[in-house]
Amino acid sequence: MTVSRGPASATLASTLALYLAFALTGFGIALLGATLPAMLAHWSLTDRRGGALFFAIFLGSSLGALLSRGAMVHSVTRGAAMLVAACCTLAFASGWVVFPVFFVYGLGLGIVITSINRLRSQRCANSRITEMNRLNLVWVFGAFSCPWLANEFLRLTGVRTLFLALAAAFAAFTAWMLLVERETVLPVEVQSEAARRSGSQLPAIVALTTLMATGLESSAGAWIATYADRLRSEFEAPVAATTVFWLGLLVARALYSTRLVRNFTEPVLLRFSTAVAAAGCVLLLATRSQSTLLIAAFLIGFGVGPVYPLLLAAVLPRVSGNAIFVAAGLGGTIFPWLTGALSTQAGSLRIGMIVPVTAGVVLVASATGVAGALAAIHNTSLLPVHGPADQGSG
Repeated sequence: MTVSRGPASATLASTLALYLAFALTGFGIALLGATLPAMLAHWSLTDRRGGALFFAIFLGSSLGALLSRGAMVHSVTRGAAMLVAACCTLAFASGWVVFPVFFVYGLGLGIVITSINRLRSQRCANSRITEMNRLNLVWVFGAFSCPWLANEFLRLTGVRTLFLALAAAFAAFTAWMLLVERETVLPVEVQSEAARRSGSQLPAIVALTTLMATGLESSAGAWIATYADRLRSEFEAPVAATTVFWLGLLVARALYSTRLVRNFTEPVLLRFSTAVAAAGCVLLLATRSQSTLLIAAFLIGFGVGPVYPLLLAAVLPRVSGNAIFVAAGLGGTIFPWLTGALSTQAGSLRIGMIVPVTAGVVLVASATGVAGALAAIHNTSLLPVHGPADQGSG
């Protein structure tokens, strides 16, 4: 079976396969944060070294964004193969070996995530806004399912079997990419070609907002389970807190994929979302109550959830290169590591959580300048004009 060339290559089977793989990358990104207490115990790591694991993953994902070049189908295949090798190695790794292997793990995730984003953007040129929201919604669904599935897997089997199962899933996807997918050959988009000719660069304020948004998302997602665990709650707080956080992202991205928000301007949506995220951050740091912690986790997820898809949909057709993916990767690299380092230095994860709170506050400030910066690129608004498929979706 092969997928024909041209626009028809985005068949239902191909779309479902790419969506499933994208959900799997969401699961893969959320995995360490969702199971961090168990992983720290398994490899006998401190908070600082746990933060170094996040640093390795997200540094790899940042470089992976840079390496997503050439034919996107081939790029996806390379990244998936790296993930198979990394997961198999992690199943048997111990000691210092886990750090470089997690780097390769992140590298594979970065390549796959960036390449699938670009591949779907190419195949859905007339409905890019809807597709970017839908794709990121699928990603969050994978991340949302991770806490319960991964911890149940650990309870029933163990770390080794968990990584071997993940390797098997990525191996199946690699086989699909090798045997079924073919590169899409599409007419050159006039808008994208104009962006390439003009050499448009990512505005600094957009890069900063992307950095803060992904930094907040990754550091909160990485450490909130461990933070809840150390409150010594009487229920399954680590799993609950992580699940509620990803539920917030899932609900927000689902909402932003519908027509319900189309009566609001993009700057209003961006400012509202970042304000909700910042409020959740402050509440997270201020509370010692388990129930309030869950509310804070939901608010952070709900607020930060739509920000990156909004920026992504706006930037891809206007700005050449992978700068926004690199900025996103850097945010995911720096903030979880800083959280763990500050926690170990201060002897308190509560102090360490100042890092995502700071990201949330800066995010509110930086978001106010994004609309104007993007409008300066080709005199367009925050989001591209809706194509025919956008008008009929939702």
